[in-house]
Amino acid sequence: MQIQAARKSDIPAIMRIERVEGYLRLVGRWDAEQHAAEIENPSSRYLVACGGPEIAGFAILQGVGSANQCVRLRRIAVGTPGCGVGSDLLRSVLQICFEDLAAHRVELFVFVENERAYRTYLKTRFVEEGVVRDLHRDPDGTFRSMRLMSMLSGEWATRP
Repeated sequence: MQIQAARKSDIPAIMRIERVEGYLRLVGRWDAEQHAAEIENPSSRYLVACGGPEIAGFAILQGVGSANQCVRLRRIAVGTPGCGVGSDLLRSVLQICFEDLAAHRVELFVFVENERAYRTYLKTRFVEEGVVRDLHRDPDGTFRSMRLMSMLSGEWATRP
């Protein structure tokens, strides 16, 4: 699997992955205009995982180059969950964050009800910092809580 910077021409493939059944409440989705604006943002990075001619997954990073050296993993998703692509993509994204982008901290939010993702992040050595109550508002007006998780560069450097 090869990880590379996404191009604007990759947005339709990214949007297809966001629209995998069940992802709306777990991953979220943007329209093409939101993606186009974010991909042009100098403090954001879009990464895609390619295992052939198709994009197998993507990640969106925010806060790149911040004074606090804190990068937020805004979104990560794969087209076919449960095949190991997501775990490989996550490790590659963390390597890019810590080794290429000189991040001191990588953080993310995961919905409280998303136990599968939560366990994956724990296995990858993220630390749960706490629950942020009613942080996200769904289109129907309901609020949901999210876990704040992070990994520091020293924790990445000492991974097994």
